[in-house]
Amino acid sequence: MGTVLRTFVSVAPLIGITGRTSAGSVLAPGAAHLTDSPVDWFFGEYAIQVREAGGLPVELPTIDSPNDYVERLDAIVLTGGGDIAPERWNGPVDSSFMVSRERDAFEFALLKAAVDSGIPVLGICRGLQLINVFFGGTLVPHLDASEGDRHSKSAANRAEERHSVECMPETILFELYGPTVMVNSFHHQAVGRLGDGLRATACSPDGTVEGIEDMSGRLLGVQWHPEMLKGSQPAFAWLVELANAR
Repeated sequence: MGTVLRTFVSVAPLIGITGRTSAGSVLAPGAAHLTDSPVDWFFGEYAIQVREAGGLPVELPTIDSPNDYVERLDAIVLTGGGDIAPERWNGPVDSSFMVSRERDAFEFALLKAAVDSGIPVLGICRGLQLINVFFGGTLVPHLDASEGDRHSKSAANRAEERHSVECMPETILFELYGPTVMVNSFHHQAVGRLGDGLRATACSPDGTVEGIEDMSGRLLGVQWHPEMLKGSQPAFAWLVELANAR
């Protein structure tokens, strides 16, 4: 009886990345036939970091059946962007900007499907806030650019390291970044009351929550933008490693 040889091919895990949608008039203000054509936006640095960490990035346009994505994906990145609709966390309407209820509906459903299926999720900036609100938490409505660690102050260089973050011992972030890490910062909202089952695992010097995790070890949120910082980022390596383990 002959020997059967099998070749196992290493396949990069599929990492879904959320984006945003706007009208075509943003790209072609002088082209009337494109004015109402939907345009999907994906900032490429998320995909670059996923690929450098060994994953295969898959950019996810907003559809009405996010479960169909999760059935085929190994992990998800919830990206930054406009504010979450204030009615989802009983927040004041006048402190919210660039709200997209369509994006909210898609990403909340996507996160639910990911949690139900047990695939790992990395939430970045808005993504961290979405995780917190999903589990029943609230947000700080506004952080002024002149106060505290100046979280919302604009910067010409998106990779500028604005302030330090202290990571708590015995957490994912501590294992990835050590006790402290310097980060960039441009967000005007932040975690208020923590959602059920979540814990704050990193804070800036003024006490603003910069990292959250759940007890499963499969949900991680960071308030800064690691995809914009120089070099490979441990948060993406963590995500791809968990995705590979599936």
